[in-house]
This record gives sequence, C-alpha cells and structure tokens, in this order.
Amino acid sequence: MAALNQLVPIPLLRLFFFFFFLASQLALACDAGDRAVLLKIKAGFQNPGKFTSWDESVNCCTWYGVLCYPHDDGGRVTSLIYYNIDGASSGGLFGRLPDELGDLPFLSSLVLGNHPNVYGVIPLTLTRLTRLSFLNLAHNSLSGALPSFLSQIHSLAVLNLSFNKFRGLIPPEFFNFAALRYLSLEANDLEGVIPSTIGNLSKFPLPLHFTLSHNMLSGDIPAELGVPNWETLDLSHNMLTGDPTALFAANKAITYMDLSFNKLEFDLTGIEFPIKLKKLALQNNMITGSIPPQINKLDHLFGFNVSYNQLCGIIPAGPVMNRFDDTSFFRNKCLCRSKDTCLAVGF
Repeated sequence: MAALNQLVPIPLLRLFFFFFFLASQLALACDAGDRAVLLKIKAGFQNPGKFTSWDESVNCCTWYGVLCYPHDDGGRVTSLIYYNIDGASSGGLFGRLPDELGDLPFLSSLVLGNHPNVYGVIPLTLTRLTRLSFLNLAHNSLSGALPSFLSQIHSLAVLNLSFNKFRGLIPPEFFNFAALRYLSLEANDLEGVIPSTIGNLSKFPLPLHFTLSHNMLSGDIPAELGVPNWETLDLSHNMLTGDPTALFAANKAITYMDLSFNKLEFDLTGIEFPIKLKKLALQNNMITGSIPPQINKLDHLFGFNVSYNQLCGIIPAGPVMNRFDDTSFFRNKCLCRSKDTCLAVGF
C-alpha cells in the first residue's frame, strides 16, 4: 500500500475505493423482503427528502443510508445509517420510530441520530434484531422510561441514547447486557439512584466506556460501580453523594474519569490513583483531605481539576502537578503550592 501511495495521489485512491465499494453494492441484488420493510420505514417517517432514492424500482442496496452484505438469497440489509448533520436546520426524520425497524433480520448497525422531530418510545420490536451490535439513537426527542428490554439484544456492543428525553428511574434489569462495550445515557432526565446491578457489567473482560452525565441522579454511588473494568467513566453534573473510592486503584484500566459537579464526600488523602489516568475531574464536590504524592507518578495525566472542594495541605511538587495552573486547585479550604505560600495565607 505504501508503494501504491507513492504512485497514485491519495484523493485518487479514495475515489477508487469509493467506486469499488459502490460497484460491490450494485452487484448485490436487494432482498425483496428487506426492500418492502425499508419502504414501510420510509412511510413511517413521512417520506423524508433524504429518502428520495428509496424507490422500489431501484436496487435497495444503493439507497441512501443503506448497506448490504451478500447472503445466499441476495444482498441483505446490514446497516441503516442516517445521522442528520444539519440538525434542526433541516427536515430530517419525522415521527415515531417505526415498528418495522425490527423486521430487518440481518441488521447489525442502526444509526438514526440528530433528528429533533423523532419522538416517542423505542419500539419493543428491536429485540428481534439478534445481530444488532451498534445502536445510536442520540440527539433525538425520544422519551418515556429507559427501555430495559434493550439488554435482551445479546449482540449489542455499542448503545448511545444520549441527548434525548428519557425520564424516571434506571431499571435494575437495564444492565443485563451480554456484550456491551460502550454505553452513553448522557443528557436525559434520569433520576434516582444508580442500581447496584451495574456490577453485572463486570463480566466483560475488555474495558468499558460509560457516560451518565447531565442527568438528575442522586443517592450514594454503589460499591458495585467499582467492579467493572472501566476505561472511561463520566458521572458528572448529577447530585450523587457518598464515597467513590472503590473506583480508584493503581491497577485499574481507567484513563478518563469525571465525577465533577456532584455532592461527593470522601477523603482524598489515601487514594491510590489508576496509573493510566489521562484525565481526572473532581471539581465542585465536598472532598476533604490532601492530594496524595502518588499523583506525580501519573505520567499520562494531562487533565486534572480539584477546584471547589474542601482540600488542604501542600500540592505535591513534581513534574505532573507542574503541568496545571492554579485554576485546577482554587477555591479549596487550605490548599497551596508550598509551605511558604501556606504560611503567607495563614495556613
């Protein structure tokens, strides 16, 4: 490939691969059953302008947002992707998610995001999609209770329901997924506690990504939250209380942790930070104690904020802490850079 890059300009290579992909789709004969289902989905969304190519006289494997894969009985629809990059400035999709979305048995990816006029609940028929691994319904106006039945899709690895209008409690059975790697519930109206069943996600050996920020969750962080193998964890902008120290240990795989803008109360002094941390946001809580010297062993740490807490003592001098200015530390009880500055302000 390197030799080919030297002989053929990159834009021409991209054009070649585009036409190669297009030719492969054209070569697939669209399954008649899948075509009929897609036309019902089009009608359910009130025949949006982007779906003008969805014409029954045209091979459905070439329709906008549709990808197929060869099968014994022709090209089967494996992906339906329409992320509306124009958002509210364009029409996008309208109405409820059609029940017929569950009638594409080979579907592995479903992306219908950034459609402000898509509302209502997620249809139960999605549980029929036994091959679905990627589901992105972010930035819509979906509402109702968080659909716990999605955990019945055992193939699901990525689930993004962020920036919708889901409300109420998180059902304990919601976390009964079999293969989940990424979960975002950011910016909804979820309330109540984080169920202890979140510990069920610990059965996955690969690192997990979980975002639950900008909701209205309250109550103590469950100890079970420290069991799964997180790589990124964002619980910021809630009203969570209690002690999250179960999330900390040097051998944990987590690289990004944001617990900011909550009501957490714990002593930071004895915390052992995960050695792979790249970002740690703890600002705007009620954290006491001092910053442990071990913080200067976190070579990958390039984001750190403990401002607006109740910390005291001297900020450990070293190459890591020297990366951060005073905005990472201000508005604490008695936190300062050195013994002299502590004395100067009367600590």
